[in-house]
Amino acid sequence: MKPMRATEAEQPEIYATVKREMPGIRRALAKMVKPLRGLSDVSQKRAIAELSAAWIMAVYPDDLDLAISLSDAMRDQTDIILKETWEHRERQQPH
Repeated sequence: MKPMRATEAEQPEIYATVKREMPGIRRALAKMVKPLRGLSDVSQKRAIAELSAAWIMAVYPDDLDLAISLSDAMRDQTDIILKETWEHRERQQPH
């Protein structure tokens, strides 16, 4: 099943929150990435997966279906971020 994606028009409060908190998101990310630098790429992937699973299980400790749904939504969001970043990078390169 394809995940549903809310547009900015459908979820203005979510978009506003993320936009407002983006500086904090970037700072938190920078702090979390530092300890991963000494690990191999495989171990980095495992650490990130375990962190994600721990967070998801804290949100939905008693409902595996909702936990997996949140995991799917996070993967979908990761795809969105990758595509947006790629497109932005392509626009920045002189042709």
